[in-house]
Amino acid sequence: MSFRSKFINKIFNYFIIVICLPLIGCQFTPVYKNNNIIPELCAIDVKNEKNSAPLYEIKFKNELQYILCGSNNSNIKYELNWEIVRNYRELIKSESNYTRRYEETFLVNFSISNIENNNIIYSDSVTSKGAYNMLEDEIVSTIASKNSVIYHIATNAAGLVLDKIYLFMSKK
Repeated sequence: MSFRSKFINKIFNYFIIVICLPLIGCQFTPVYKNNNIIPELCAIDVKNEKNSAPLYEIKFKNELQYILCGSNNSNIKYELNWEIVRNYRELIKSESNYTRRYEETFLVNFSISNIENNNIIYSDSVTSKGAYNMLEDEIVSTIASKNSVIYHIATNAAGLVLDKIYLFMSKK
């Protein structure tokens, strides 16, 4: 072997060690290899939204239900209760009042309770944010932008709730 190929081989081995050593050191385990957590996530039933729920609550509930368990499960052990508190505030207002920027915030309070004894086993909250522009002379564009942001905030909030539930269930 030439010096160049030995040098490249040593650099490659060095990078493999540098990348793999931290992952091994922190006990990294890919989600798809943890077969014990999937049935636990599927055992969670997401409580329905209220009758007159806004679209973002319906989107949140459907997204969370889908990412917790893609299939129907009859072995339900837990119930997920949730509530979304929606806030918005003005970030920027132009001098001419033609353009404004708003920030939309969803605070999702959730708790997991055991169905057998109705005890709350985990309670937490997550915050999801997004921003949109409000253009005075482009109403349709503004409404589309606002609805898109709300849709993405609800999807992001569902993912954050899943992350918290996964961390709790994996330690349990």
